[in-house]
Amino acid sequence: MASLTDAFNDAFGEENAIVKFVVYAIPVFLCAYLYLSNSRFGCYTLAIPTALLLLTLMTNGINNIRSNKREILTLNPVLLITVLIKLFFAVFPVFCIMTFIGYLIITFVKIPFDIPNITLIFNCIVFLIVFSVIFTSYLSFSKTLSIEAGYNLKVISESAMDVLICLLFLIPQLIIANGIIIGIVWYLFFVFHLPINNPLFIFYCSAVLVFNISALAGYFAQVSYELIRGKDDEYKDNYYMKGPTDYINKRK
Repeated sequence: MASLTDAFNDAFGEENAIVKFVVYAIPVFLCAYLYLSNSRFGCYTLAIPTALLLLTLMTNGINNIRSNKREILTLNPVLLITVLIKLFFAVFPVFCIMTFIGYLIITFVKIPFDIPNITLIFNCIVFLIVFSVIFTSYLSFSKTLSIEAGYNLKVISESAMDVLICLLFLIPQLIIANGIIIGIVWYLFFVFHLPINNPLFIFYCSAVLVFNISALAGYFAQVSYELIRGKDDEYKDNYYMKGPTDYINKRK
């Protein structure tokens, strides 16, 4: 089963990990700082490319781990642009189609039961199913960076519900882990009566977000390894029997 602890260890164990966290924390910090400075237009303008950058980093990180490469987060801008273009063609059409289908379902399907909040519950279920399909398509693409893999209906239909369950288990773990990581530093700022909007604290939180992207790449690589079955050769060539989280030990 995918382990967030292993993913955290791998993220810290990567070569030059701290440097990468700092470098990629800069645009995140600028977004947060602009928001807190009430420069909402600048924040939202920068937020879109920053979000795409983080998504591309995670996508490439998943592929790196699945391919047993030496790095999780890359500093190669050409590679990131290439991955982003592929990601757009592989997942964006699936996102549009599934979102449209979900919209049609919640708009035209009427619940024949008069139960409090039944419509809200139904809409949430539809949203979760739609999201699971989109995210499974994303993971299927990320493991090989093959555009065709994002449209593998057989793999997506077989894995979507399992992927959704893994995500539901991941969320509380991620909240607790980040509550500890950020909470310790927040407590130090509180003890020394430092404002919470201090640039140092904002930058620290930005770096933690990038660290999470690296850790999630490791976690989702494990999920794709376990739940999105590929060819047998992929497992023989790229993994030891213990699974993808051992890639750091294997590369040393």
